[in-house]
Amino acid sequence: MNHNSFTGLRQNVGNYSCRALIAEIQAFRAQLILKGEFDQASGWDDPLNQWMVEELGRIRETAAVTATSPMGAVDQAARNAQRKTDAADETQTLKDRYIAGDPITADDQMMPSAPMRPLPYDFSGADPKIPQMHGKKNYALVSVVNELDYACVLISKLDCQGSGYTIPPHQSSMIVSKLDSIYTICEIKGGTSHRRDIADGTNAVQDAAADVLPSTVTEPTKP
Repeated sequence: MNHNSFTGLRQNVGNYSCRALIAEIQAFRAQLILKGEFDQASGWDDPLNQWMVEELGRIRETAAVTATSPMGAVDQAARNAQRKTDAADETQTLKDRYIAGDPITADDQMMPSAPMRPLPYDFSGADPKIPQMHGKKNYALVSVVNELDYACVLISKLDCQGSGYTIPPHQSSMIVSKLDSIYTICEIKGGTSHRRDIADGTNAVQDAAADVLPSTVTEPTKP
């Protein structure tokens, strides 16, 4: 029996940043699994590798933006007072605050509890848009997908996943460590320079593949 790469994933997640990261990983996965290189044991070329690295970078940026550092009680009280003043300041635009690096984040204020909600994906393997990658020839590319899947499992099991809007930095570092491992695969296995020499040809995945000529002779159609 093949192992489900999403084994252990918690399907009910409340934290908004956790949900956003899982959604971003799933968007990357959905595009990646469409690539024909999964059936090439030799590897993949530079353009695909560069695209993968760029997508990992976007996920890394999201992980950084959604992480917030905790404050002491005195500093938090001062921040709360300042936020009340900021909220009433009509001279500050959202763009000004963003450029200054001082937007009001959800963790700056007492917020309503984030409800636990099911993730909008079927991780069982039954959804053809989220398939398991068993049987593919490109083991390194399959490893990338499996690592992405485990990243989703990890995010769903963070201590913060049940509440809140952002991710504490020590938990965000766990996510980044997983992204680092995926990036490493791209560096040591991806790209034209890392393609393997494959002596044999391509075998059909199934004997009944539509483009494989059968061994029996087809009788001509009678007029």
